[in-house]
Amino acid sequence: MRKRPFLLLATEFLLGIVCVREQLPAWGVLAVLLLVYTTPWKERGMRKVLFAAGLPGMFLLGMLQMQRQIDFRQQYLQKLTDGQEVRLAGKIDRIEPKTRCVYYYLKDCTVEAESQTLPCNDVIAYVSSASHSAGQILNIEGTISLFTEASNEGMFDARQFYQSQKIDFGIWVTKISRVYGKPDRYRCALQNMKKRANDVIRYSIRDDGVLSAMLLGEKGDLDAEIKSLYQRAGIAHVLAISGLHISLLGMGLYRLLRKRLHTQYVTAALATTVFLISYAVLSGNGVSTQRAVGMCLIYLFADVTGYAYDMLNALGIVVLVLLWENPFLLSYSGFVFSVMAVIAIGVGANVLLEWEHSWKRRQQAGEENIKKTFFSRQKEGILVSFAIQLFTIPLVAYSYYEIPVYAMLINLFVLAVVNGLLGLTVLGVIVGMVFLPAGSVLFAPCGWMLDSYRFLCEVSLKIPGAQRITGKPAHMRIFWYYLGLGVFLLAIYACARRNEKHKDGRETADLCVSRRKKRLQGIVFSCFIAFLLLFLLFPQKKSFEIDFLDVGQGDGIYLCTGGGTSMFIDGGSTDVKQVGKYRILPFLKAKGVSEISYWFVSHTDTDHVSGLKEVLVSGYRVEYLVFAKAVEKEAKTKELAELARSHGTKVLYMQAGDTVRSKRAAMRCLYPKASDKAEDVNDLCLVLQFEEGDIRALFGGDISTDVEEQLSRREKWDKVLVFKADHHGSRYANAEALLKCIRPEITVASAGKDNRYGHPSPDAVQRIKESGSRFFCTIEGGRIRVRVIENKLVCETYVK
Repeated sequence: MRKRPFLLLATEFLLGIVCVREQLPAWGVLAVLLLVYTTPWKERGMRKVLFAAGLPGMFLLGMLQMQRQIDFRQQYLQKLTDGQEVRLAGKIDRIEPKTRCVYYYLKDCTVEAESQTLPCNDVIAYVSSASHSAGQILNIEGTISLFTEASNEGMFDARQFYQSQKIDFGIWVTKISRVYGKPDRYRCALQNMKKRANDVIRYSIRDDGVLSAMLLGEKGDLDAEIKSLYQRAGIAHVLAISGLHISLLGMGLYRLLRKRLHTQYVTAALATTVFLISYAVLSGNGVSTQRAVGMCLIYLFADVTGYAYDMLNALGIVVLVLLWENPFLLSYSGFVFSVMAVIAIGVGANVLLEWEHSWKRRQQAGEENIKKTFFSRQKEGILVSFAIQLFTIPLVAYSYYEIPVYAMLINLFVLAVVNGLLGLTVLGVIVGMVFLPAGSVLFAPCGWMLDSYRFLCEVSLKIPGAQRITGKPAHMRIFWYYLGLGVFLLAIYACARRNEKHKDGRETADLCVSRRKKRLQGIVFSCFIAFLLLFLLFPQKKSFEIDFLDVGQGDGIYLCTGGGTSMFIDGGSTDVKQVGKYRILPFLKAKGVSEISYWFVSHTDTDHVSGLKEVLVSGYRVEYLVFAKAVEKEAKTKELAELARSHGTKVLYMQAGDTVRSKRAAMRCLYPKASDKAEDVNDLCLVLQFEEGDIRALFGGDISTDVEEQLSRREKWDKVLVFKADHHGSRYANAEALLKCIRPEITVASAGKDNRYGHPSPDAVQRIKESGSRFFCTIEGGRIRVRVIENKLVCETYVK
């Protein structure tokens, strides 16, 4: 296997970045191992210098560049706070209209804070309307808007997402004091062309915004339902401008100019270069687009100058350039997926295809030119798709916490059709700009292809086991998976080399033996891959924990028993929209929880059930939904119970004295009785006590002091280790009488930042602390987790 110098240089540079980012010296060990792999003492001339001096040098450069960028960012971010009034200057790089405002992406920025003017990374300026153009320099005044961090596992981390693209904060513009420079005519012309192309697509076909996203990178019109459908089926990659689009359009143009029009190499290469750069700018110039365009430009250079093109070396050059400009890209999933897909083709697919071809050459008595039939080409497509899936499946599980099981089969059809789909779209746009009705005719087959995409996605998702919730794999699991995958590919490569040595002079009897050997190798390799996938995706054994999720102003509590039974209490919010979709479900999937056995509803106020409704509608498996028997006939209870039944969930009702058991654990209902009445629905909340071994946890929903006093008189209490502060820490709950009875070791309040109720109340917090309990709140700590570690109760916050 060849040593590709530029790929190795990029790898050392990357390891240097990771060493600083993760503060792990172990990555330095990997860098040394990579240097040993290159064996510079066996090389001569420039290769010896490159490997002996260049690789360690790139490792150090990676460390220095990452540290320099971190220091540069901290220099001004430590002076900025959310809501701070500042002045800022920057050049408009691109403009993106949104529903409520317009985003100006500013580069070459300076910010004035604490009487200092400091250079900074890119900034998003939020303005009411697009009255300026790309290329102009703005002096603006406004309010800093820092991106929010994730406060639960699985939650989208806006700060990491934007900062990985060197966009450090946003600013709500109150005044544009001055505008410099003229609009960039080149960018404006491309923007007008994009608008005209988008108008042609809108007029010609009703596609829910799919073609505009695929061709132009314009996702403003993309239907949310279609996007979700493509994501769940595993074909969302066709919606992003990537190597598939660049190679089809760019290389298609180059071959047209060279082979059909017989244009000279240099002329064809220059024309294609101008087209590729223009298309990248027009489509938003995303990182995956930059990677694909960069590799295409290297290919054009190699073709013109007569050098051999090597995909992995080209990838190394492009990765070096991108990471030098922005070492934070390693945290950007789009970049990682794009790079890994190329490695999958350049390494995994090549090895698998070489193994397949070696057997064919052996069976054809050494013939070098293998005859390709329709079925052999389809088989090669399957092997390439299989290699991409093998290399990217850990990234899918790590980023989305679930995998579409049938994605590889669907992608065989999708990738076979996408060339024709994009080709017809481009032709339709060009013709439509000249004569719109004629362009509409060309879009008709596009509609049929998109209908087939949708049909395949919907059918695949109806097949049992279409999606498997994997949870977020640990870093070490991913490391061992890729190490095992490397061993697998080395074994395949060794078999291919061995076949090459025995490919001549085969007789008929030997060919039968060869086929049996190939079949046996295939079975052994398949078993090894199955073992790797099981190792990566098999869920870890669950143990006792209670997680108080940050759902804003509301409640959402996940509880796992020591035996691995998953339960949930409430799940709603009044200040976080779609809390079930964006906070509760991602948390459960990140934890690898494929179903909830018992979902308890304390009462049906919005801040306790809004997210639960979204979870039920999504199709997530909930076995039992549990209400208080006292509210069985309430309208809201009936409505929620009917919704649950319509999605396959059974409904149970509890009253004081009832118990739900799971192995050694029990959830006991303390209140209310079926006959209890109350004017305030809060005073009919389901009050639950969890018991397992020496662990006791109390969950009282939104009960008031009156109910707490009843409970303190009625119950004979053992010490409660974990107490969910009643009514989000309200001053009208968490009475001293109850606290003296239960003597909690840990108390957790769930509330939203700056909520209008003042939760948690300082009075209630003081009473809780005076009872001897440690107090935690989701406002400061995000998700609060309670676990038992080495027989000690430990409370951990997600936000440090």
